[in-house]
Amino acid sequence: MRWISRLLRRRPEPAPQRPEEAGKTRGQREAESALSRARKARRAVEAHRPAVARIAERLASEREQNHFAELFRQAFEGGPR
Repeated sequence: MRWISRLLRRRPEPAPQRPEEAGKTRGQREAESALSRARKARRAVEAHRPAVARIAERLASEREQNHFAELFRQAFEGGPR
């Protein structure tokens, strides 16, 4: 009978939570945290995009020059075509 009376007793209301955290599960909070980290990382990558593009263009140009230099060298030395 004691367990019945314990069930019938009024339980205290839970303490109010902050509005943005109310009703969110631990998984939801972790997902939001991961999303904010991903957004921050994306902003950092986008900030470096112009420098990366310049370096990629320079490397492509150098690769093309090396390719033509090798073709000329092979042509003058009589190497494989």
